[in-house]
Amino acid sequence: MRLPLGATMLHKNSRERYRKLKKEFRRLMQNFNVDDLDNFIATANSMPQWMRNDPTLIQEQRDALARLTVEESVDWQICNQIANRQKHVKANNHGRPVPQVGEPEINPGGPGILLQSSARIIGAGAEIYVEYCGQRQLALAFVIRLVRHFHYMFEMAATAPAQRQIPTLADLAGV
Repeated sequence: MRLPLGATMLHKNSRERYRKLKKEFRRLMQNFNVDDLDNFIATANSMPQWMRNDPTLIQEQRDALARLTVEESVDWQICNQIANRQKHVKANNHGRPVPQVGEPEINPGGPGILLQSSARIIGAGAEIYVEYCGQRQLALAFVIRLVRHFHYMFEMAATAPAQRQIPTLADLAGV
C-alpha cells in the first residue's frame, strides 16, 4: 500500500516546508554561515518536488515554480547543484551540458547588508562566494533572490495583482 505524500514526513505539505525555509533564511540573516546555508539550500532544493505533489497549489504558483527551475536560472542552478553535491559528494549533471557551479570560497567577516530603515545589519558572518559561468556569485545575494522567488509563490501568487505588496528585505528577514 502506498502512503499519501507527507504521511510519514516531518513536514506534511509544501506550505510547511516553505515555513521551514523562511526560518532558515531568517537564521542566515542573523548570522550567515556554512551550516545554515547548507540547510537552506537543501530545503530550497526540495521545494519543487513538494510543490509538484501538492494538490492545493494554484496554477499561478505552479507557473512561478516552472519559471524558477529552468536550466537558465542562475539561482536554481546554484541551489540545485550545491544541494546535489552535498548529497552525492560529486557533480552530476545527468548528461546535460549545464554550466557547473565552482568550488565555494568561504571567508570570515562578511559585512552583511545595512538596512537603512532600521539601521540594522543582516547577513553578516561568513562571506561565501560560488562561481557560476565564470562569475563569482555572493551566496548572500543568491539566498535573498531565492527566498524572494518562494515568497512570491507562497505569499503573493494567490493574491490579485492589484493587491500584492512587495515586501522589503527587512520584512523578509523578520526585522
